[in-house]
Amino acid sequence: MGKKRVLAMFIALALAAGLTACGGSAGSGSAPALEDMQAPEQESGEETAQAEPSGGGESYVIKVGYGTNPGHPIDLGSILFEEEVEAKAKELGYDVDVQLFPSAQLGSEKEMIEQLQMGTLDMCPTTTGPLGLFNSQYLVFDLPYLFLNYDQADAVLDGEIGTEMLSALEDQNIVGLAWWENGFRELTNNKKPITKPEDLSGLKLRTMENDVHIDFFSAMGASPTPLGFGEIYTSLQSGVIDGQENPLSIIAVNKFYDVQPYTTISDHVYSPVPVLYSKSLYEKLPADLQELVKTTAYEVRTYERQSGRDAEQEYIDEIAQKSEIYTLCDEEKAAFREIALETYGKFEEKIGKELVDKVTAAVDEVQ
Repeated sequence: MGKKRVLAMFIALALAAGLTACGGSAGSGSAPALEDMQAPEQESGEETAQAEPSGGGESYVIKVGYGTNPGHPIDLGSILFEEEVEAKAKELGYDVDVQLFPSAQLGSEKEMIEQLQMGTLDMCPTTTGPLGLFNSQYLVFDLPYLFLNYDQADAVLDGEIGTEMLSALEDQNIVGLAWWENGFRELTNNKKPITKPEDLSGLKLRTMENDVHIDFFSAMGASPTPLGFGEIYTSLQSGVIDGQENPLSIIAVNKFYDVQPYTTISDHVYSPVPVLYSKSLYEKLPADLQELVKTTAYEVRTYERQSGRDAEQEYIDEIAQKSEIYTLCDEEKAAFREIALETYGKFEEKIGKELVDKVTAAVDEVQ
C-alpha cells in the first residue's frame, strides 16, 4: 500500500472518528459514508459480467491544482480523488499518476482557470468567485444570501440547474465534473466586531475578483480590495488590508485568526466549488478514463462537503482561542440581506433575469 493511500485512509478515519457536529452555519443531514457511494445497482435479473481490463498499460498524468492548503476539505477531497482514480485506473489496465498541487502553487484561481483553457493544467476545484470573469452566468452563485442553508445548496447544485451550469464553460475549453464546496463565507477584521452593515464602513476588506462581492461590500461602505489568495495572510499581517471574508475552514486552516482579532459568522455567501477539467486534455483520455474521472469527482462530493460541515464547530473552537466571535442572529442578517437586494437588481441583466428567477425559485422550494 502506497504512502499516499495510507495518508488518505488515515485522514478519512480521523475525520470519521474525531470531528464534531456542525456548528455556526445551518447544515444538512449526514452525507453517505464513502463506502456507500457506489454506482447505481443493476435491475434485478440482470447478470453481471466480469469486465476485462480495457487499457493496454498506457500511462497518464493528471495534474490537479487548487488554492487551499493541506488539511482543508478541498485538499482532503482531492487526496481521495487521487487514491480512487489511481486504484480504479489500474483495474482498467492504465497507469495513472494524479499529482496534487495545493496552496496556490500553480497560481491564483483565475490563473489556474486560464491554464485549464490553455491545456497546461488538467483539473482544478475552484470557487465560483473568479468564474464570473469567464461566464457571467456564474455570478448567480455569488449573490449574497442566495442560499440560507446546506439543504438548499445541495438541492440546486445536484439538480438540473447545477448540471446545466457545469456545461456552461465548454465553449471556453472547460468541462465541469461535479460540485464540491467551500462553505458559507464569514467576516474577519482587525478593527471591531461586525454586528451591522454600518460596521463595515471604511474597512479595507480583501475580496475575490468578483463584481458581485465588490458591489455588495461597497454598498455597506467598505473598501473592497481584490487580492490573490496567496497574498491574504501577509497583507493582513502587514496592515495592507483590515479584513477579509472566507469560510470557517479557510480562516482556521490558514490561521487568519492570528492576525484578525474579530470574527463574525455572517453566512453572507455560500461558496460552491465546481470541479473543472481542461476540455482539450479530457478529450485526450480514453473514454473509460473520462468516465472514471467524472464519476469519481462526483462521488467524492459528499465526502468533501461533509468533511467541512462536520468540522465547523472544531473550526469555531480553534478560531475562538485568538479571535472574538460574533454570530449574527436572523434579525441582524436581515439588515445585510436588505442591502443585498440592491446588488441583485444591479446584476440581474448581466447574469440573466431568467436564470436568477430560476435559481431563486428552486431555492424557495427547499425548506
